[in-house]
Amino acid sequence: MNDLLAKPNVSESTAAREGVFSAVIAYEDAMTRDRAMQVCERLVQRFWKDMEFNFRWWRFDFLRDAGFVRQAARQAAGSDLILFSAHARRELPCIVEKWIETWVPWRGARDGVLVAMIGTAEDQLRGLVPIQVYLREVARRANMDYLSQAAGASVSELNTSIETITKRAEKVTSLLDGILHHATIPPRWGINE
Repeated sequence: MNDLLAKPNVSESTAAREGVFSAVIAYEDAMTRDRAMQVCERLVQRFWKDMEFNFRWWRFDFLRDAGFVRQAARQAAGSDLILFSAHARRELPCIVEKWIETWVPWRGARDGVLVAMIGTAEDQLRGLVPIQVYLREVARRANMDYLSQAAGASVSELNTSIETITKRAEKVTSLLDGILHHATIPPRWGINE
């Protein structure tokens, strides 16, 4: 077990070569795998001219094997993206959490994104579930950005919301422009008068 937890050598690392985008996808079953595949296909369609992609796929139950856990942990530690696709429930399987806790300290200051696609249209739990809270905390500890898709939202809805957010972030409203370019600050704001 100590060998499993030992940080891998640099030569074992899956650190991305220039122009190669590495991703580890952890999924629960065929339904959650297919949903993750749609996201990966959209990434390739959108960016195939600019980079090469290296996707590594791990079904949750594969992580029962210690050899697979070490291999999957090395890949996650060196990846640009880690995507979780699972059904909405209270927590991830214990074997998945153990795998996560193996690679988190190995990442160091490496940039990356953790994506949580938790929940399907068939799941009974809706909204924010404890798995998402856990994965958000994992992303924080691993110095990764965190993105989450709402249960039941389609891939096209996710893409639209990302595009919408980007457009809104780039737009400066007249109110914001007035605030940014206002030379003087009013002496009183009506607070504590």
